[in-house]
Amino acid sequence: MSVSVKRVLIGNDHDDAKWIVLEGSIEGCPQVTKRRTVNTAALVSGDLTLAAEKAQLIADVEEYYARYQAVQAALEQL
Repeated sequence: MSVSVKRVLIGNDHDDAKWIVLEGSIEGCPQVTKRRTVNTAALVSGDLTLAAEKAQLIADVEEYYARYQAVQAALEQL
């Protein structure tokens, strides 16, 4: 299992310049896809880093995946 991270464009130049939207997913399990939106002003000021936001997104998707697997295993016991 590995988390893929890609940038998702909002769709207009103005918002795409103000926000970076990262999407994390695991192939074959769309139920755990998650997005994280980062304000570019926070990146410029140094309050946030893209590397830290990406790392947190990966951790979140991995947590969602573990929960999803646990629920599926529990449902099989019914």
